[in-house]
Amino acid sequence: MFAIRFLDYAEKKARKLVKNNSQLQEKIGSCLIKLKHNPFDTSLKTHKVRSKLFGIKYSSSITDIRFIWDFDEVSQEIQVIEIYDIGGHSGQNSVY
Repeated sequence: MFAIRFLDYAEKKARKLVKNNSQLQEKIGSCLIKLKHNPFDTSLKTHKVRSKLFGIKYSSSITDIRFIWDFDEVSQEIQVIEIYDIGGHSGQNSVY
């Protein structure tokens, strides 16, 4: 199992996305649970991408929302997934 840590930038974007949208908040929560247990679960469609802000990272999606993330090992016993960005595939909130 992995721990999840949002960078400040991603946390602010996530708060804006879910504000007044409880359905999206539930979908994001579901995606985070899957990431914790298996970041390469086929339903997440995880693959490597080149983020315009963060370089080569992993992308996982739930509906049209993408998480940009990478592994960060804090210690030998705990593996951490850092969420760098969250948003859509295209448009104003694009993460690519």
